[in-house]
Amino acid sequence: MKYLRFDLKSTWTQHLESYKFSLFSDIWNKFIENCVISYKARENLVVDEQLFPSKARCKFIQYMSNKPNKFSVKF
Repeated sequence: MKYLRFDLKSTWTQHLESYKFSLFSDIWNKFIENCVISYKARENLVVDEQLFPSKARCKFIQYMSNKPNKFSVKF
């Protein structure tokens, strides 16, 4: 994750000031579009959260002291 880039380095500060997830937003938006096309919500749909363990240094990492993996990304 350290070397993964989706934006121009010269515009990082402008984007990060407005939206901390901006470096990944294009990929995320494509993922959302594919989900909407692929899945049709019905009456028995359940939405849950999932934690992915991570040691990356980014602003959206969550710390949970009571979990086996203390640092994770919540989806």
